[in-house]
Amino acid sequence: MTEATLHNSLEKTLNFKLIRTRRRTLGISVRRGIVEVRAPLKAPNYWINNCLEEKRSWITKQVSLQKLQLQDIYRITDGAILPLLSNTLSIRIGNHSRLSGKVVKRANITIDDSILWIDIPPNNLDEAGLSAEQLQEEKATQIFLKWIKTQAESYMSEATQTLAKEMDLDKLNKITYRRTTSKWGHCTSEGNIQYNPLLMLAPQFVVDYIIAHEVCHLRHANHSKQFWNLVDEVYPQRNHAENWLKQHGHRLAIA
Repeated sequence: MTEATLHNSLEKTLNFKLIRTRRRTLGISVRRGIVEVRAPLKAPNYWINNCLEEKRSWITKQVSLQKLQLQDIYRITDGAILPLLSNTLSIRIGNHSRLSGKVVKRANITIDDSILWIDIPPNNLDEAGLSAEQLQEEKATQIFLKWIKTQAESYMSEATQTLAKEMDLDKLNKITYRRTTSKWGHCTSEGNIQYNPLLMLAPQFVVDYIIAHEVCHLRHANHSKQFWNLVDEVYPQRNHAENWLKQHGHRLAIA
């Protein structure tokens, strides 16, 4: 597989990432405003450009929409409002402990009266090339992403194990967490379930739906009619949760 960046030589430039693979057809996708093209190994560039030109209207529409959505994603900044399992938290960021007044030596997150306190050591706020605000957001985001994973592990792992036990499914093997750009959850044929920990920023009924969805895959490793019937039986709010993800899921994409 090779990767390159090409520019359409027609009137309006169209930037895209080209990945050549052992496939027979051309695949076009747009994720987070970036156009990705998967093409056969020996496909000529002029053919790729012609195919893209045919899809130009759809591609530009998706790029514009996704770039607009990216402006709406949650950010870890001082004073920001953030949801957590249907609760609302206000973020406060500083480099000193709010309780003792002592200088913080290690990054720390605590919740107190609906306030999410993110303490950052002073030596972590000194880096060339970034403004103080940019550096503070970058460090706070790094700390937050580690913390949200532990929150996901605490809630989602237990809920997954409980539901699998209630459904008498003993195939569940391992539960892991990884931030991905295309899937909220994934279940393998070996019984391994993976979740995107940023789901914890969605309402609880959405989180519970994704858990039900992946646990049902332990019985049906497909999206057959039998699978969806089982999901609806286990979690009747499926349509409500899927509609929420379609409308608001793009916000759960903290960089």
